[in-house]
Amino acid sequence: MVDAPEVGTDLMRIQRAVGSRRYKNVLTLVSFVGLILALPKNSLSFCHEMEVVQGKIFKVAASHSGSIAIEWFGHSTFQITSSKGTRILTDPHTRSDLPWPQEPQDIVTTSHQHGPHSNIWMAKGKPVILEGLTPGGENWSQIHMSIRDVSVYAVPAYHDKSQGLQRGKNAIFVFRVDGICIAHLGDLGHHLTPAQLKMLGKIDILLVPLAGGFYTITAKEAKEVTRQVNPKIAIPKHYWWEGAVEEYVQNEPRVKRINGRVFSISKAQLPQTIEIVVLSHNHR
Repeated sequence: MVDAPEVGTDLMRIQRAVGSRRYKNVLTLVSFVGLILALPKNSLSFCHEMEVVQGKIFKVAASHSGSIAIEWFGHSTFQITSSKGTRILTDPHTRSDLPWPQEPQDIVTTSHQHGPHSNIWMAKGKPVILEGLTPGGENWSQIHMSIRDVSVYAVPAYHDKSQGLQRGKNAIFVFRVDGICIAHLGDLGHHLTPAQLKMLGKIDILLVPLAGGFYTITAKEAKEVTRQVNPKIAIPKHYWWEGAVEEYVQNEPRVKRINGRVFSISKAQLPQTIEIVVLSHNHR
């Protein structure tokens, strides 16, 4: 056991070393992670079979054996459709030169509040809006819930390598759809920590950004993050030049290129080893 005075001295030393803003960000993340890790082991994430919602533990949305569809609308925007027709729209963009979804949505998620990732007005219908950050972007929203046949969970992360000092916080969204766990990394700017990997759970499909250093992790770092997560399928996103995706797939033994922006798969069809699926680069 560590004595309280010793802990206080260490915290003062840390605060002087990193500055007040970074100190505040670190404490916020530590508190958030501490809250999650203090939960019973089987309630960490719905991809660990159970989840927590408002202090209550309950089973995740029922799994089905049907196929899901993942459609890329460019940038970081995907429409994920369950076998029952539930639609999830991630990080809706603002660009007029990219396609927009025409069908009504059931769930809309935003990883952070930058305009190209939070255009919730893109979504038709009356969806449930799940914002990964609180108003102003100061903190992460605590999201653990099931909506229709989809379960949703958010993991705190950062937009940069300096605990949000440069570009703020970022939320990773994890969806369980038809028994498949999908992680949308948003604008991740760093490698994942062991605590974040634990909170993610077992991921089947990873949607990973390649924007390159300033906006997100680089293609090289994206390869390393993909190995950290170890999904069955990885789909690159958030890139503007073909060289980025070519660097990401370089020396990878299993790469599938699709001439279009829609990819469909069922739980039973998931590969045994990592496969990279590249959707049409004409819709970046």
